[in-house]
Amino acid sequence: MLDIDWTLPVALVSVLIFLFLMNKILFKPLGDFMAARDKGIADDLTEARHLRQQAEAALTNYESALAEARREMTEQAVTTQRTMETQQRDIIERARGEANQMVTEAQTTIARETEEARVRLADAARNLARLLVAKLLGREAAR
Repeated sequence: MLDIDWTLPVALVSVLIFLFLMNKILFKPLGDFMAARDKGIADDLTEARHLRQQAEAALTNYESALAEARREMTEQAVTTQRTMETQQRDIIERARGEANQMVTEAQTTIARETEEARVRLADAARNLARLLVAKLLGREAAR
């Protein structure tokens, strides 16, 4: 039948000692290593979430600052455009005023010169008429 000798208990004790040593040398450090790795991964994921939130906040701030800068730039462009249009209207009005003044001065000058020319022509016509009468009559005409 079955003979029980000392080999079975010795094998059983050696398996238990082997399991105890393996637990101390391999399984426990491996478990600690895996727990530390899991904790490190969890910490990294938490930090990554935190950094992502910071990046999203920074992006939101950047986009709002960019939108504000664009709005200010548009306002400045509109203000500059209005200022330029006002200056342009002022320049045109001054030019029109100067042109009207020049036209008025030219009309005054032309009217004066025309009157002077009429007076000279009238004198010349009288002198010519006197000369003609004197030639025709042979004597000097009375004034």
